[in-house]
Amino acid sequence: MKIVRPLLVWFCALVLTGGIGTSWASPSLVQCNGIKDLIFVPHEDDDLLFMNPDIASTIEAGGCVQVVYLTAAERGEGETYMLGRERGVRAAYAYMAHVVNIWSEDVAVIGSRHLARFTLDGNQRLALLHMRLKDPWLGRGWGSLTPLSQTESTPGNTVESLGPVIERYSRSELVATIRQIIQEYEPSTIRHLDDSITVPYAKMCWRCAGHDHPDHIASARLVRDAIVAEQGNYAEVAYVGYPTQERDTNLSAHEANEKAEAFRRYAWDDYRYCAEGKLCQEPAGPAAAWVSRSYYVSRRNAPPALLPDVKGGFSLFAVGEANGAANVWQSTGGYWASLGGRTSDPISAFDYQDGRTGVFVRDTTGRVWVNAQLTEAKWHGWQMVHGTRVTDLPLVSRQPPLLAVAMGNDGRFHYTALTSGMNDSWIAWRALPPLPGALAGIAMAADNVGNHVLFTADSSGRLWLSVYAIDSSLWSPWHRIQAPSSDGGLAAVRNVDGLIELFFRGKTSGHMLHMVQQSAGSAYGPWTQAADLGVAYIGTPAAILNEKGGVAVVALEDSGAALWLVEAGQVTKLAEHVASMPAIGMINSTLYVAARTLDAEQGYWVTARNQGAWASLTEVRPPPANGGGTFVHAEHNEQVGTEPVRVSLTE
Repeated sequence: MKIVRPLLVWFCALVLTGGIGTSWASPSLVQCNGIKDLIFVPHEDDDLLFMNPDIASTIEAGGCVQVVYLTAAERGEGETYMLGRERGVRAAYAYMAHVVNIWSEDVAVIGSRHLARFTLDGNQRLALLHMRLKDPWLGRGWGSLTPLSQTESTPGNTVESLGPVIERYSRSELVATIRQIIQEYEPSTIRHLDDSITVPYAKMCWRCAGHDHPDHIASARLVRDAIVAEQGNYAEVAYVGYPTQERDTNLSAHEANEKAEAFRRYAWDDYRYCAEGKLCQEPAGPAAAWVSRSYYVSRRNAPPALLPDVKGGFSLFAVGEANGAANVWQSTGGYWASLGGRTSDPISAFDYQDGRTGVFVRDTTGRVWVNAQLTEAKWHGWQMVHGTRVTDLPLVSRQPPLLAVAMGNDGRFHYTALTSGMNDSWIAWRALPPLPGALAGIAMAADNVGNHVLFTADSSGRLWLSVYAIDSSLWSPWHRIQAPSSDGGLAAVRNVDGLIELFFRGKTSGHMLHMVQQSAGSAYGPWTQAADLGVAYIGTPAAILNEKGGVAVVALEDSGAALWLVEAGQVTKLAEHVASMPAIGMINSTLYVAARTLDAEQGYWVTARNQGAWASLTEVRPPPANGGGTFVHAEHNEQVGTEPVRVSLTE
């Protein structure tokens, strides 16, 4: 390996001469071919073991990757071991990039902080940054705290970096530094480890079920705080760490082999893995399990989706918190079936004009996949929508022509439409007119002549709409709606009078606000003054026409709090202690509402109202623990279907 200039000598020379600076600028999205991954991990092997094959997929697609390693990972053994691990991870990334392992070395200046940085000569879209926070165990045994986890959890604690220039950080300073890295890099995806584990750091133990490394959790919590403070147009993906070994293998043989080989290149320079260098047989032990698995952290507030099934009952769609796959529950059969795939997002379910069901999912590299039901027992199989990568799950129109809209990595909305063929495929993504500062959250409804109207808010709180004209198949420039400031939380539906009703969250109050077109026709026309419905809520509400033709809206007050139903200006509490945002549907003149329970395992409840009376809750057991895997393209033949993995109630 060739280094342009040794960091320790060059850095010290810069300090003495006052010449510290950075000549490296964040690459543009165009230079990155539309993909910019920003990765935060505490140790040099965490990204290789837990975040691949996603990182390798970004590199293969010509995307940019910047990895930030928070700790020196020296285990109290000093710079020799630290530098060996850094050499190893450079070798792994050069292998993934298919170029010679030659890197240029400089210093990244983040505010007043100085980080070691390495840029791959043969592919300068790859950069590795090292904060080098000291990382010895502070006591005996696995459960002892590390400097990073102590600083994250104990007020007043600080953590110090290894030389040559000593940096000292408090918790807030770590968050601020991470936030500035996000701000300067302008990623399309941020990847970090699991922040959701609640076991106290000091009680963590090696190989205990559900336990992880304190530094994994601490780094993820710091990144999550920085994300909250520095919101932008990027996706966030959190990865399960050590507990992946407790789950089913879900990578293809090719993915697992490539992941193992990249890790092996790293391990040759880490003498705790490979004391004998290239003669060692890594990955072995737990690493052998980790390289054949990749799982995402699921958020319990993710909404399910609800549609009629082919036998007159309902189908409930959810991503499995255990299997990471798209799953469907059919009430008439009483079973879950896994459609496969790996995703950390919810599912967008919709109806084709012939009554069949379709689903969109977004993988964690930003590609969108669609699957269509053929019969009760068969699905077409996954097909990818080509073109841009997106940061959010698509929203699908309720009325024909079927359109799906999502925010692209480029900060513009894009849409896809069903092709005219017979293979359930969709056209490549096409861009809508630009709207600077647009937020990813959207709502869509058809006006009284069938045009699709798309609503969104921008970062300044202004509301906008664009109209897709069915006669021209073109989207209009964005038109501003005069309304109170909003931070999103949009829902829209056309009422029985042909008027679109719009619901959104007030930016100041956090309450649900309601506006209606004053006359049927163009959505550009006047709207009523916004009415405050008095309901505070998070996320996105669900809206539909109820069994009487009135507008019904359901919203979640907060995770673990109440679920509220709004109809004709009246607010009713549907349930308490609800974990997720709701799904709503009308099936055979019956109104259905579904949401995730607060149980540790991923269960759902479904309630239904018929002729004004609410039925008792239907409890749906958790989705299967298996059935997830790599997205595989289906044959382009609607007669060739795939049978999902079925798990019955009695299993």
